[in-house]
Amino acid sequence: MKTVSLAEMKTGESGRVKKIYGGRGMVARLQALGLHPGKRVTKVSTFFQKGPVVVEIDRSRVAMGYGRANRIFVEIDN
Repeated sequence: MKTVSLAEMKTGESGRVKKIYGGRGMVARLQALGLHPGKRVTKVSTFFQKGPVVVEIDRSRVAMGYGRANRIFVEIDN
């Protein structure tokens, strides 16, 4: 299985979160949104260049900055 950052995923790809690289505050904020290791996510869209990344978690959509999405690693489903 291939592991890539959330920012590198293609629109429509799904996978499970493997690792989140960030401080306690960032990790706590993402966990409050339902994003934690083991959680299944689907990339909905990316805006122009390094704009926000939108993902779907448990039928909810969450937008985050490109820098934050670059620190979340996902194991892509085959």
